[in-house]
Amino acid sequence: MSTNPLTDGSRTTTSAASPVPAPRAHRSQHRADTGTAPSGATLPRAVLAEWTKLRSLRSTWWTLLIALALAIGFAALIAAVISNPDATQPRGGPGANGLADPVAAALGATGFSALVLGVLGALVASGEYATGSISSSLMALPRRWPLVVAKASVLLAVLVPFTLVLSLGALWMAQVVYGDAATIDWTASETVSAVLGNSGYLVAVALFGLGLGLLLRATAGAITFLVAVVFVAPPLLQLVTWDWVKAIAHRFPDVAATSLQSTTGTGVLSDVAAWLTLLGWAVVPVALGALALQRRDA
Repeated sequence: MSTNPLTDGSRTTTSAASPVPAPRAHRSQHRADTGTAPSGATLPRAVLAEWTKLRSLRSTWWTLLIALALAIGFAALIAAVISNPDATQPRGGPGANGLADPVAAALGATGFSALVLGVLGALVASGEYATGSISSSLMALPRRWPLVVAKASVLLAVLVPFTLVLSLGALWMAQVVYGDAATIDWTASETVSAVLGNSGYLVAVALFGLGLGLLLRATAGAITFLVAVVFVAPPLLQLVTWDWVKAIAHRFPDVAATSLQSTTGTGVLSDVAAWLTLLGWAVVPVALGALALQRRDA
């Protein structure tokens, strides 16, 4: 049988001109650089992508630095006020009973740091909507809920050790300023519990901010709602004398934090009730945000 050299040549040319798919290594490297999880990504890969996003933003490190500086600075300020015997203390102010519980006084100074970490949590969710990168993330994770789990996991992995360091730093600075006026027993179980409780409070506020970011999809709206719930509403509700309003006011994060920070057992809530309160404020908004993400378009 004779062969047609033109036909054979065209087949050879067509085969040689076929496009060569890009190497897997190059595609994987591109995804790692952009912080985008691969299509059909597993949860561990989604967590790695979220970690890449979080650590690559300069705002993350500035936020953590500001939170640490505020905690240490306000701890020093409050310690100086309550340990000064010549200072005139307002009724009910920090100097009224601060020396009776120097640990709670120092840890109470981390309230502004809670606000900063709540803003960080909101940015983790709403930042992608602002830049439009949420579409890429949802294309890579069609089921969507792993994206929320990945964001929450990365936030927890960063903030749990950070808030412990922040709480210990605030206590250390307060002890330095207290001098001989007060002594902190670092090995007492009450002190350890107070540090853990303060850390839990800070992490819960950050997760609350994450949930608000998922629900509202706007950084400004999430931050406004965060400030209103965590800082504005509790003192206003405590002015109302109705029992049912007081019961609601006692279930806000700052009340739980005050109870956990106390080493003298003077908190409004028990330790169990305070931890359950923080758990509710952390988990419920994130769960609602995951549900909203699942049902709404990007």
